[in-house]
Order: sequence, then structure tokens, then C-alpha cells
Amino acid sequence: MNFILKLVYSAVNGVMGQIKKLLNQITSEITSPLRGMVQQVVGGVWKGDGATRFVQEMQTLVIPALLSLVGVNTSFVNALQKSTEIFRNADKQATSKANELLDIFGGIFK
Repeated sequence: MNFILKLVYSAVNGVMGQIKKLLNQITSEITSPLRGMVQQVVGGVWKGDGATRFVQEMQTLVIPALLSLVGVNTSFVNALQKSTEIFRNADKQATSKANELLDIFGGIFK
């Protein structure tokens, strides 16, 4: 594998690692306060029908929607990693086949 491709793979892997780290951070920083608010309401800081609806909407709509958005981005990163691995394997196979041809032609022209 040539030097430039190694640099590209390294850069792509670094970026994907950073994206995953940021997605985990975003998930925590967004959902933790929301879950905290839900717990406060459940604990009695707010009572009544509005409080009940708030808790239900947060637990069934808002938090799952946010997690779904993060999940889409995580899926994108995973697909990018998989495609990078496929490309890397294809490069190895192509290099191997090219070397085989060089060996064959090298044997013919000795």
C-alpha cells in the first residue's frame, strides 16, 4: 500500500473516531438534562395533567427522536468505516494481482 493511501486511511480513521466521540458527547449532553427534568417532574416538582403530558412526550417523542438522530449519524460513520475497509481490501487484492503479473512477466523476460 502506498504512503499516500496510508495517510488517507489514517486521516479518515481519525476523523471517524472524533465523530463517534462527539456523537457520544452530544448524546450525553442533550439527553442527560432532559432526563433530569423528567425525573424532577416525576419527583413532584410539577403536578397535574400538563406534567403528565410533559413526561410522556419527553419519554416517548423528544428523547427517542434525539437518539434517533444520533443513531443515523452513527450509522453513517459505521457505513463509512465499512466502505473504507472494503476499499482497503480491494487495494490489497489489486496490489497482490499486480505483483503476480509482475512475477509472471519477470519470469518470461529473464
